[in-house]
Amino acid sequence: MGTHKSKLEKRRTVNIDIDPQHRTYLSERDVAFLSSQTGLSREEIYDWHLKFFQDNPDGRLDRFQFRKFYQLLRDESPERLENICDHVFRAFDVDGNGFVEFGEFLLGFAICSRGDLKSRLDYAFECYDLDSNGYITLDEICPVLNAMYTLMGIKHIKDYPPEAVAKDLMKKLDTSNDGKVSKDEFIYFLTKEGIYRNTVNPFN
Repeated sequence: MGTHKSKLEKRRTVNIDIDPQHRTYLSERDVAFLSSQTGLSREEIYDWHLKFFQDNPDGRLDRFQFRKFYQLLRDESPERLENICDHVFRAFDVDGNGFVEFGEFLLGFAICSRGDLKSRLDYAFECYDLDSNGYITLDEICPVLNAMYTLMGIKHIKDYPPEAVAKDLMKKLDTSNDGKVSKDEFIYFLTKEGIYRNTVNPFN
């Protein structure tokens, strides 16, 4: 299993050297860099840039603003998205400063909508790592699975409640039996197990 990008490594990827006084302006260098990192075309980048800054002229989204903006990306109702949004926000907020800047958003959007499976699972892991310490525990899995049940509109939760799913998943993920799951363990198992992946991964 290879080593996957830490938040620090991702942070270097999404740093865009834009003059704070001219955040609404994208230079050719900015566009070329974003295109190389995300695989998006120039037109797509300019289109998302316009949408991003239209209601957020300071160039960053807090949790509340992100929740509204994320609804533009998904077909689900706001009620289904409400709980999962905070977890997705944490995955997109690569530098952990409490805001999602344009570069972070664009990279997260590109990976989670078009990236390969391992890249999407990398972001999914960040959704579950509630304290951002690089590991997930049973207590961290439960609230995110509850949000996933809401997102997917699962109503018959008595048949297989998220708490039971979390315990079963933890047993399978924790191959080292140390009570915590590393990103490599998480990605390795879910790459192979499509049934669990469909329930666990918000970026399917």
